[in-house]
Amino acid sequence: MSDKSFFDVSRRVFNLLLVLGVILGLFWVFRIYEIWNSVSGNYAREITVEAQGNAYVVPDTAVIQLGVTTDGEDSATVVDENTETMNAVLAAIKALGIEESKIKTIDYYLSPKYEYDDEGNYAENGYTLSQSVEVRLTDFELIGQVISAGSDAGANSIGSVSFELENPETAKAEAREEAVNRAKEKADQIVEASGLNLGKMVNYYEYSSDGYYPVYDMSYSEAVGKGGESPEIAPGEQEVNLTVSLTYQIR
Repeated sequence: MSDKSFFDVSRRVFNLLLVLGVILGLFWVFRIYEIWNSVSGNYAREITVEAQGNAYVVPDTAVIQLGVTTDGEDSATVVDENTETMNAVLAAIKALGIEESKIKTIDYYLSPKYEYDDEGNYAENGYTLSQSVEVRLTDFELIGQVISAGSDAGANSIGSVSFELENPETAKAEAREEAVNRAKEKADQIVEASGLNLGKMVNYYEYSSDGYYPVYDMSYSEAVGKGGESPEIAPGEQEVNLTVSLTYQIR
């Protein structure tokens, strides 16, 4: 190898090592800067306070689920019998003056039934069809009548009775105001107890859970189907909960 070729190779190696050295040096400069920042306290300092607000309102909508379950040897017969019974249930409900738009099918499921022997073998043994409807009411005096009329017409499943708010935003606004005030009070207490100085609020978060389900005695479905009295179901009050989190900078 000539002296010129050797010199060219050496220069390339030197340049490569120089570039690697610069990159490694920059890395450690930034790393030391980050460590210095964390040690010296030059980083964002924040504190988050959380509080819950509550509002109590009377629900304005009742939701009732009624169903018909039919068993039989062949699917066509099962479908016909179930449809006939459900049509009778719907007619009985509409006869109470309930609009068709307040009634909705929520479940329709046809499946084979199986019979098992002692050895674990199985074979089809007919079909079962379950169909359910949901009835929404604003007149709570009709709740018991709907259950009674539906059961008398052939409904053999009372899924649930629940109460809702058609527009929960008013109640949520009341709960939100209470939650925010409580969170601010908590922040003030922390400042007074710790001596911290809080800056501006930099983050706000809220979450809530909705829904109210009163206890319903399922034995009513059998009693009503045998001519028992219509059940009396009271909506009571619905508690709307809303939790907020406020994040402040620490100065």
